[in-house]
Amino acid sequence: MAMQEKIRSYAKINIGLKVLDKREDGFHNIDSYFHLIDLHDDIYLDLKDSSETVISIDGNKDYLDRGKDIMEKAALAFSKKTGISFTLLINIEKHIPSKAGLGGGSSNGSSILKYLNERFCNPLSMDELLDLSLSIGSDLPFFITGFSAARVKGRGEVVKEVPSLKGDVDLFVPSFSQDTKDAYYKLDNSVRSFAPLSDALEIYDGCSYDNDFELVVKRSPYFEKICQYYDYFSLSGSGSTYFGLGKKSFIDNIIDINVNRTYTKLI
Repeated sequence: MAMQEKIRSYAKINIGLKVLDKREDGFHNIDSYFHLIDLHDDIYLDLKDSSETVISIDGNKDYLDRGKDIMEKAALAFSKKTGISFTLLINIEKHIPSKAGLGGGSSNGSSILKYLNERFCNPLSMDELLDLSLSIGSDLPFFITGFSAARVKGRGEVVKEVPSLKGDVDLFVPSFSQDTKDAYYKLDNSVRSFAPLSDALEIYDGCSYDNDFELVVKRSPYFEKICQYYDYFSLSGSGSTYFGLGKKSFIDNIIDINVNRTYTKLI
């Protein structure tokens, strides 16, 4: 077998995120709406038969060194689970910011799992693929399903498809990244409501889908100013990215040189 192929790995936003109780396994139960957006990484793959599994990763970011990326972890996990050996050369053009709450790494890992399963004629059922993905990371099951939008509960293993939304998404990515472990630590030591999210996903002026991480990630004056220009404005995941849906008017005259603005769409 020898193949060269390009696949796209899409980002997501969280429309609401409630962090519930801490589980015995150390993870937290959550309640969130995940929604795919059109921001994506481009992954180029060269797959060959081999007597042993070897993964090689190259790309446009320094952190893509061998042994440090979730894509290699996913490929090795697939090989171990199925007993199939192969050589996989991965070259990735990253466009999704790292550690920004957009699920870039999880999307990349799930894309590799789905690609390998398809190329080897589906040795893993969907349930097996979902279980394997969860062993790699909590956000991977959502990306494995292929849903555009879903309500995600538990640690991330409960994924229920919901009608997707349409419209533009304005992303605001600060120059710094957010430490997820630190954000969870602060959240565990904060006072908050454990109420679930609304049962319907819809965007309207003044809609309230709370992200609990906004209790511990303080909005800068810049974000406090621009949030009024959207029907819905929120942190995605644990941050550091903010996003706006339902833009009411142009905000081109409000600038922060430490924030990168990206325009994309819900898909």
